[in-house]
Amino acid sequence: MTQSKSIPLALLCGVLLAGSLPAEEVPNFKKKGDLEKKFVSEVCVAIIKAARTSARNPSLYRYEYKDVKDKPNRTELHIKGKYNGVVTGSEYTADIVVHIDKRDKESWEVLRIDYDDNSKNIRGPNRANLDRLIRKFNGE
Repeated sequence: MTQSKSIPLALLCGVLLAGSLPAEEVPNFKKKGDLEKKFVSEVCVAIIKAARTSARNPSLYRYEYKDVKDKPNRTELHIKGKYNGVVTGSEYTADIVVHIDKRDKESWEVLRIDYDDNSKNIRGPNRANLDRLIRKFNGE
């Protein structure tokens, strides 16, 4: 009898604890870790949400790192992401380049984010949000 009561109680505790966690965490480039695809997916989603605040279902399509030839401690993270428009529901593609200083192998620093997508929204991506996101990526 006590076992049947403890299961719903455990579920209730789990729901209450899950509700107290932050709703949305932004990945930190200084703590990249080994789960690269998951990490890049989180980066992609955070960038799309910052650039297009009304984007629905943002997701990673593909990515690759490219070293910058004339700058030995620099690399670029090229990301292709997708999202749906909130009004039309149409699918859009985002092309993102994250410019990274990797002098410290354990603590990369984001220098700049280039963002472009095929949305027809005349307002364009939110540059102020992208600039704030760079500071969050760098743990500031």
